[in-house]
Amino acid sequence: MMVKEQLEAGANVNAKDKDIGEIALFLAAQENHAEVVQALLAAKAGINLKGSNGATALMVASEKGHVGVVRALIEDKADVNVRSPEASTALIAASSHGHAEVVKTLLAAKADVNARKTDGVTALTMASQEGHVEVVQALLAAKANVNANMTGGLTALTLSAQDGHAEVVRTLLAAKADVNANMRGGGSALTMASQEMHVDVVQALLDAKANVNAKNPYGQTALMAASWNGSAAIVQALITANADVNIMAPNDITALKAASRQGHAPIVQMLLAAKADVNAKGKGKTALQLAIQEKHADVVKLLKEAGAR
Repeated sequence: MMVKEQLEAGANVNAKDKDIGEIALFLAAQENHAEVVQALLAAKAGINLKGSNGATALMVASEKGHVGVVRALIEDKADVNVRSPEASTALIAASSHGHAEVVKTLLAAKADVNARKTDGVTALTMASQEGHVEVVQALLAAKANVNANMTGGLTALTLSAQDGHAEVVRTLLAAKADVNANMRGGGSALTMASQEMHVDVVQALLDAKANVNAKNPYGQTALMAASWNGSAAIVQALITANADVNIMAPNDITALKAASRQGHAPIVQMLLAAKADVNAKGKGKTALQLAIQEKHADVVKLLKEAGAR
């Protein structure tokens, strides 16, 4: 029997499916059955009732990107700011999955652009982390807080930088994102981008005057991370931006020691040309001792030629 026939026969519009445990409106919205949604709404289905996962029909339709269903629910006065158990909203769900038209529809219906989940996540932080540029632009145009931070201090900028979304990074910087925002305990967009070897992101951050000597929670700089990982392009960009080549982390690592330990001869050359201290030691081994230990003969030669002892 069709839905309309069942309703006309007196079926309870808000009854839960005996097998799945969900109401018809939730299921129809989830599966993008727009005509069924319309019929259920006409029969006064509970538009803001929640499914077993704590989401409403609007939330699940938004997550799936079913813009027609979303519009129908909003037109029938669905609550655009209702929260799930973890305080998520339809806007956060749509933003996370990159559904730009749904996001714009929700914003036009006065969805709270700065709503936060229990862990501090916002629509903007989710869209930025996933690299959804159009969604990020829509949220910023709706006055999303570009510097909102999650538990731990992560921001939209640090998340997008870590995951290498260069266009999102540039969009956020143009919207006055704090280029030097630090996580609790240390770490910035620049240290993250350098660690993950995202060259374009590093350059965008440096162009925006990122603190080139910022440290991560372990006291290591972007230059140390790039030197360890072997990203010559990032090392050169950081040196050009006047990175301090002789900072020593609490574990006694310097950029030169990192490159020498890993056997990155071209980077060792760059660092030496930038006046890295070839005999820096601290409480640990020197760059030369590390290169010898790891049997990097070409690096050993470079270091000795530079006066290592």
